[in-house]
Amino acid sequence: MPDKSKNAACEKALMKLAAGDNEALSRLYDIIGKRVYFIAFSVLGNHFDAEDAAQQTFLEILKCAKSYSGGGAYSWITSVAYNQAHKILRKRKPEQELDDAEETEFYDTDPAERLTLLDALDRLPPEDRRIVTLHVLCDMRYAEIAAETGTTEAAIQKRYARAIEKIKKYYGKR
Repeated sequence: MPDKSKNAACEKALMKLAAGDNEALSRLYDIIGKRVYFIAFSVLGNHFDAEDAAQQTFLEILKCAKSYSGGGAYSWITSVAYNQAHKILRKRKPEQELDDAEETEFYDTDPAERLTLLDALDRLPPEDRRIVTLHVLCDMRYAEIAAETGTTEAAIQKRYARAIEKIKKYYGKR
């Protein structure tokens, strides 16, 4: 669960947006924009698609703010972000997912550029990438991730530990 101050700030901004204050969307973006991007990235595994999904998330929030009834802004926005990312994922053609050409392009880049967390995350299976992204970049607890993914907290902890080991091995081979 997000800290209470962020949840309260999201709630306040979303209620202002629902009341017609379009400036509140900017405030909402400042509060939760980074998390929305990383949620989208955890689903899509592609920076460009994640940016599109984040943008679509905020457009959807603007469109649907009046229907928001209050009580869990942070969770509601997280759900919108997941839904937008999954819409993009469903629209992808199978060959648009990571293919050999993209992997070759990855190896052709400057080695210094490859030393980022996002590169390591790109190499993880989608579910592992999602867990690591949600835990590390979105500061979600294992219990929250388990609730989001419909699995147990113990399973999330195991998958997280294995994913971190894969990342360490990736960097160890460099």
